[in-house]
Amino acid sequence: MTINRRTALAGAISLAAPGAPFAPTPLRAQAWPSKIVRLLVPFAAGGPSDFIARLLINPLSEVLGQPVIVENRAGANGNLGMQSVIQGEPDGYTLLHTTVTMLSVNPILYPEAQLRPMEELAHISTTASLPNVLVVNPAMNIHSAAELVALAKSKPGGLTCATFGPGSSSHILGSLFQKIAGFEAVPVTYRGSAPALVDVMGGRVDFLFDSMTTSVEQVRAGTVRGLAVTSPTRMPQLPDLPTMREIGFPGFDLTFWLSLQVAARTPQPIVERLQDALGKVMARKDYADALRLRGAEPVIVPPRDLTAFITRECARWASVSRDIGLQPAK
Repeated sequence: MTINRRTALAGAISLAAPGAPFAPTPLRAQAWPSKIVRLLVPFAAGGPSDFIARLLINPLSEVLGQPVIVENRAGANGNLGMQSVIQGEPDGYTLLHTTVTMLSVNPILYPEAQLRPMEELAHISTTASLPNVLVVNPAMNIHSAAELVALAKSKPGGLTCATFGPGSSSHILGSLFQKIAGFEAVPVTYRGSAPALVDVMGGRVDFLFDSMTTSVEQVRAGTVRGLAVTSPTRMPQLPDLPTMREIGFPGFDLTFWLSLQVAARTPQPIVERLQDALGKVMARKDYADALRLRGAEPVIVPPRDLTAFITRECARWASVSRDIGLQPAK
């Protein structure tokens, strides 16, 4: 979807902005929450952001003492869901599950939307990190990233690279790989990880930087071959795979993480209540174990360090996006 201006985006959203500023009394803030809390996932059901949100809702319901439900509102790389939270009532009853690329790359891709997530959202908690893994079809007889680079250079423009669209982690990491290695592949865009992975397995596309959450079982089964992971250290789920940094690609210590936000005007006592609740959920071993089972990792950042962490990490992703020549979507 192409976004021409912020008002056009807002018109596509069913949740309208309130007519007057929300100004809860101290009593209302103390009584929070008194009804269902929505955890808005700005992507389709079944993806990484969605599965992590669904791991969160039961323990978060226990801590808050109110039901927490997931609502999916996909569109415009997450911008539709983000806009609805920014424009919605800032009462803490709607949390937004964001990705680092939503916060850092979407403003580059969609400048006419005039979204300022770092100013218009209040940060509650990081939730998880999702390392990517570089995969190829086993029939290619490629066993390392170096061999893949050599093949690509031997046939300029002859390889294909799957992505999930401009600004996605697969697009940014695939483009960064090509820039550092000094070759160009033909990008092939898919609607998500599952169809892209199917085409790698079928030999219809040559390589992909896919989320560990969808590729780890395929790597273990041998239906795709993993060459390296993008995490700063090796992943316990695939301990034999080196990191991209380890094999000579220093720019690949980028971590793709997710976090929870509310509208920036949410009263501070409610923000702190949510931060405390998420801190308790993130500390649970069963939550961490469930993430690791799917190839994700918990990311715990104390509230006092959260804004600095998100600001620093988003600046890194934005810098890499500009370095690879990311342009506004048309």
